[in-house]
Amino acid sequence: HGRAVARVARWLRLDASILVPSDMSEARRKALSDEGARVTVIEGPYDTAVDASKKLGGPTALVVSDTSWPDYETVPRWIIEGYSTIFAEVDEQVATAELPPYDLVAVQVGVGALAAATVRYLRDPRAKIVGVEPDRADCVAQSIVAGRPVSLPGGQDSIMAGLNCGTPSRVAWPELSSGLDASIVIDDDWAREGVRALAQAGVVVGESGAAGLAGLMAIRAHASPEVAEAVGLRSDASILLLATEGATDPDAWTEIVGAPPGASEIGSDRR
Repeated sequence: HGRAVARVARWLRLDASILVPSDMSEARRKALSDEGARVTVIEGPYDTAVDASKKLGGPTALVVSDTSWPDYETVPRWIIEGYSTIFAEVDEQVATAELPPYDLVAVQVGVGALAAATVRYLRDPRAKIVGVEPDRADCVAQSIVAGRPVSLPGGQDSIMAGLNCGTPSRVAWPELSSGLDASIVIDDDWAREGVRALAQAGVVVGESGAAGLAGLMAIRAHASPEVAEAVGLRSDASILLLATEGATDPDAWTEIVGAPPGASEIGSDRR
């Protein structure tokens, strides 16, 4: 999200200031500055950076956030609408390739904007939708249990850095609370397994981007056949995974996989 904002600002010859939490890796910060943005590190977790961004809007400054708060909902709604482009493109490619329609979607959840777009696009319902969160940043799962949006105490420190969010988006919550068929919470080891499995298939995806696959792998390993069937994870299921990032922290990706991105052979003994 930050890179997209920075790049469009550069195209439009506008200044971009991106606020990031203090635990963001140097590689991810550099990717933002390489797009021409001014990167400001806010001491604390993601939610603290969000709080700092709330103070920046004004006559000459537009806040572009994918989460929302009271009196700031229009732009986050546009972002959810924009995510629907993903599904329009997927449907076009599925039809062109004459693939079977997907009947299960695994979507990673941070504040919930992408997951809300998934629910909205597939409201028919055309497919089962499984939300996947880190066990140290499961604000949406805990909100579903509570029946209302809740904020997690303290900071969130999963390696699934793009999902380290402590509060669901206000504008995403109605879609999430009514539209997810299941909510799965996984630990970082499962994220690593997802990264390795995708690397084995020749696809370079970071820890947050691999969360959807990791969640389904965890269900397959630990859930009963009845639970797997209930969430749509059948042996003949056509599954859509949303890989939302590449190796945005190459050093971390290399540590997980055992070879750098772009290596010709990736751990052939791994399954």
